[in-house]
This record gives sequence, structure tokens and C-alpha cells, in this order.
Amino acid sequence: MRKETSIVLAALTASALMLGGCGEPKAAKEARLKGIEQVKSGDYASAVESFELALKEADGVVNAFELDILKYRGEAEFMLEDYTAAAHTYAVLADVDEKEPEYLYYKAASEAMSGDPDTAAETYAKAKEAVKSEEKTAAGAGIAVSSIADAYRTAGNYDKAVEFCEAAINSGISGPGIYNQMGLCMMAAERFDEAISYFEQGIAMGGSEESRQMMYNVGAVYETRGDFAKALETFRSYVAEYGSTPELEKEITFLESR
Repeated sequence: MRKETSIVLAALTASALMLGGCGEPKAAKEARLKGIEQVKSGDYASAVESFELALKEADGVVNAFELDILKYRGEAEFMLEDYTAAAHTYAVLADVDEKEPEYLYYKAASEAMSGDPDTAAETYAKAKEAVKSEEKTAAGAGIAVSSIADAYRTAGNYDKAVEFCEAAINSGISGPGIYNQMGLCMMAAERFDEAISYFEQGIAMGGSEESRQMMYNVGAVYETRGDFAKALETFRSYVAEYGSTPELEKEITFLESR
């Protein structure tokens, strides 16, 4: 699983309506509840099947019950890394529930994860337009930015990745994932001081998974620039906080010999 997916849609899950489905067929309600339990247990493939059954058994009227199922299905598809399917689900949600720009942000993230950052950037722009008059940034904006930047960076378009992240930061959208992408781009450009600065800013924001990634990245930057003492110090701190791996122990042994 790509590291960015670990983020992922906790906010959307939390916002999903916990509905009893009044008036909905029993089979639909049971399939929905089964799917939710499968999402919680990490069985995303089975969850998608359960949500499909729930929609099939529902009364056919698109209401809060069906929207709730679609939210969970989108999350399951995303976590399953079926990003094309996730983008489709979020497109349906955006069409049906236009007042929620977060669906467009998650659609943009899905498109980026599927390797289409240009289309994702267009979707992201639509989401930004939908929330331009709101004081609070809609959920999903941060993951959309980091996913799009990651897709551009993976394709070797570092300038576009940096440009996208900087525009987001300047507009008030932030998050550890965005600073991680900035740091990775600076690292690729051998702008090591800037890379460390971005990683450290991201670490300061918290978020266990992103912080773990960025602390490791800081160690890698120090090693790449030849500052073996700082690299060793960083990796030792990493082990103390997050634990070790055989590969990391090998790296530490190498650094200790320098």
C-alpha cells in the first residue's frame, strides 16, 4: 500500500451518517452494517461487495441512507487502492450532494493516485471554487494536494509538484503530507537545507504516520549530504520512537563505522 493511503479518509468515515435507514429494506440495512464492520476490520474488498448489495437492496431513492453507503464505499475503494472506482463513487456523491466540496477533493486524490495528476488538478480547482467563500477549508483538501504533488513528483515533474504545494500553503491549506512532498522535491533537487526544513515543519504538525516518514527522510537527507553523525543521530532517534527494522539496523551499523 502506498504510504499516502494510510492517511486517508478517516475524516470522511467520521462524517458518514450513522443512520438506521428508516423505511429501507432490512436486507439493505444489514448489508450496510456488515460493510461498515468489514471496513473497520480492513477487509475492504468484502466491504465493497456488501455496500454494492446494500445499494441494490435499497429502495432506489437517493437519500441520506444511500449517500451514507456511497461514502463508505468510496472509502473502501480508496483503501483497496481501486482509485478509478473511488473516483467514480466520489463523482456520483459530488453530483448528488453538491453542497459538499469534500467529495471533489477526494475525487481529485483518487485521480492523482491513479496516475492522472492533470485531471486531478482540474478537479481540485473545482473543489476550491466551491469553497472559495467559506472560512474553513473542506475536508480532504490536504490529501488532495499531497496526492497530486506525489503524482507529479513520481512522474519527475518536480517543479509542478512544488508549485502545487506552494500554492496550497499560500492559500491556507496545509498538513504533514504536503510538507513531506515539498521535502522530497527539495531532496531530489539537492536543496538539502530546504528539504530538512520542510520535513521538520511537517513533523512539528504531528500525525504519527507522516511524522515517522519524515523523520526517516531527515536521516536520509543527512546521509546523502555526507553528514553521517547527524544521520546516525536521527536514525537512532527514529528507532527509539518508532522501532527498528533489519534494514535500518544495517544502515545504523554502516553509519557507526564512518
